[in-house]
Amino acid sequence: MKRVLLLVILFIAFMLSVPQAHAKTKTLQQLIDETPENGTLQLSNVLYKENVVIHKNITIKGTEHTVLESLNQKPVIQIENAEHVSINNVTLQNSYLGITGEKSQHLHFENLHFKNMRSGIQLYNTNNVTLKHLKITGIQGHYSNKGNGIALYNSANVKVQGNNIQHVQDGVYIESVNHISLSENKIDNGRYGIHFMYTKNAQATGNTFKKNVTGIMLMMSQNVKMYDNHLYDQNGLNASGMTLFQSKYIKVFANIFQNNRTAISAQNLTNSTMKNNVLLMNQSAIELIRSNEKNQVKRNNFIGNIVNLRSDGTGSQIVQNYYDDYAGIDVNNDGIGDRNYVALQSFGQWMVRQPAYQYFIESPSVVLLNEIDRQTNIIEKEQLVDQEPLMQSTMTIERKNTWNFWKLVLGVGLVFTILWFWRKEIQG
Repeated sequence: MKRVLLLVILFIAFMLSVPQAHAKTKTLQQLIDETPENGTLQLSNVLYKENVVIHKNITIKGTEHTVLESLNQKPVIQIENAEHVSINNVTLQNSYLGITGEKSQHLHFENLHFKNMRSGIQLYNTNNVTLKHLKITGIQGHYSNKGNGIALYNSANVKVQGNNIQHVQDGVYIESVNHISLSENKIDNGRYGIHFMYTKNAQATGNTFKKNVTGIMLMMSQNVKMYDNHLYDQNGLNASGMTLFQSKYIKVFANIFQNNRTAISAQNLTNSTMKNNVLLMNQSAIELIRSNEKNQVKRNNFIGNIVNLRSDGTGSQIVQNYYDDYAGIDVNNDGIGDRNYVALQSFGQWMVRQPAYQYFIESPSVVLLNEIDRQTNIIEKEQLVDQEPLMQSTMTIERKNTWNFWKLVLGVGLVFTILWFWRKEIQG
């Protein structure tokens, strides 16, 4: 027994005396540098705490538990002068800034999760960019102390699709960008959902904006289409679903604006169209400030708003809209009311000049003033007049047309079925 115990002690002493080889884990920067040009780097379930720089063409793929954190206020990932960079399935967390890119092109970021980040992505002088299925959550606190979820500067050919962005300053900030599409994004609890500045040839479609100060802020831009978006609950002080400022050739159609302080605020807008939108239960639906007659407000649905239209005296073309408070009749049954709809409201004009008046909007004196306006507006012929108000909502008309189309298809199919059986009966 003593001999066995002595052997065990000698074995342990020998093992302790032999130098142990420890496998040194490589840093993420080392892994990137060792990956060949145009190669793919597959990351495992590892937490990397470092800042890395990418100068080469590379694809980086992570797993569900691949996590990156910055050591300081520099970006976690910095991309410079690269031709093709793709990053997929990685979490970036607890950092000042996630990813920056400069003087690069063909950037593809997909399925990235940014958690507790002051800013998510910043790109400068980049082309052919895809930002898809990103989840970006900012830091706690007031939006003035936060950065933007995505910020794009002096870039072109950008696609932003299917992202979920919340608790940042601006969800997507766009400055001097040519050709950008934003679709199916959900942006909430920030300052501006999408902030366009000096942008050309853009479109925003199928996006959802909730509880921001402004859903879409468009400034000094042109040739922008915004359709099929849902903008609701932007109802704080000076909030709006969409603000269009000093821009031209803007198309706003088939959007739903619901429960906003102001649905659409058009300021210094020219050569633009607002058409087929649903404006539902907003405090003010559309306001027109220094926006001239080259703009058109057509075939929109004004339902349940406190003030449908208001202006500072400048006029735009207002034609063939549906108003739920229209009291006219349609004698010749052509779908157009026989009497003008006049949306001129004294209190609405005062609110344009003094926004603080909005707090008195349902007071007894204002209700009485609005009733007096309805009686006197019959003779109004210039401001906020729709000479062809629709008797039915365009939503109802579209549903009827769709149902009529399917009835026609069903009827034709039934006729051919009867003829087939009849012919078969004769041949038999």
